Amino acid sequence: MSKSDSSLNEIKRSSKYERSSDDPHYSMERKRICPRCGSTKIIVDAERGELVCSECGLVISKGLFLEGKDWRAFSTEEFIERARSGAPVSPTRTAYGLDTKIAYSKGLSGRSMRMLRRTKKHVRSRKEKRVMPALFKIRAIAERLDLPTHTVEDAAKLYRLASSAGLVKGRSMDAMVAAVIYAACRRTEVPRFLQEIASFFELTEKEVGRSFRFLFRKLDVRIPPPKPEIYVSRIVSKLKLPQSIVTKSIRILRIAREVGVTLGREPAGTAAGAVYLATQEEGIHRTQRELAQAVSVTEVTVRNRYREFLEKVKPLLEKERLEKEKKEEEIAEPVSL
Repeated sequence: MSKSDSSLNEIKRSSKYERSSDDPHYSMERKRICPRCGSTKIIVDAERGELVCSECGLVISKGLFLEGKDWRAFSTEEFIERARSGAPVSPTRTAYGLDTKIAYSKGLSGRSMRMLRRTKKHVRSRKEKRVMPALFKIRAIAERLDLPTHTVEDAAKLYRLASSAGLVKGRSMDAMVAAVIYAACRRTEVPRFLQEIASFFELTEKEVGRSFRFLFRKLDVRIPPPKPEIYVSRIVSKLKLPQSIVTKSIRILRIAREVGVTLGREPAGTAAGAVYLATQEEGIHRTQRELAQAVSVTEVTVRNRYREFLEKVKPLLEKERLEKEKKEEEIAEPVSL
């Protein structure tokens, strides 16, 4: 047996060098092709840092850089103690979180610390200095609105993009920040209203809407229209309705979209009408006023959407229900021999 064959067998016997198909590094290396035999079965030898063909034993690459951790942690305390990296890169932080933090040290005087921190301020780029106040506001308002992390990061990216294009100069920072937060909510399908966001900045809905239209007309960024489905969970949560109402309301909206009832309709009002119909079907009493207040629309809007659903959607719901009952009866019937 040759030396390469014996090395290959040793690698195969060691389970720690073999990767499962679920491992992203393994799936990436499977795309490699052995230059000698054309096989795609590549083994990663993590200890030696090599890529080895499992068919012919050829060492394809040496000195492989592995991105995985070289340590393990079995608790949060161990993870914090052993981790050697900082916070992840984030557009919501100054310099994407890669700037230097100068902490207090016993070996330095107060005067030296002040000089270092003053120097740090001067070395920041003008671009970062322009966006810093806006990023602080985005994080503060996002916390009050209870927005998810990916929505906050999208808002920060949009503001950075607008600042780089010179669109925020000479305009109200609050209006621009409110506009990018509203746009991020639309892009990530988070149910927040323009009026709700504007109230945090003590601005009118018209002012924020004007900045929103200006910003994304100039940036040519696609802002999809909101879907009625994203407001259903919020309505149900506010009115403390059972989870079954969410499922039934989404089914109502699906049928309504198929028959064209939702076209040109205000999404929040459409969602409120679907929830109202679902509560009527389930025998749960909620007034149209309660539903209207939950999504900041008028009672007339909820009433009109409900009437449209009664006329065009409810017959189809009844048809689905009858077909389902018929199938259940057929399954339940004993098979006659």
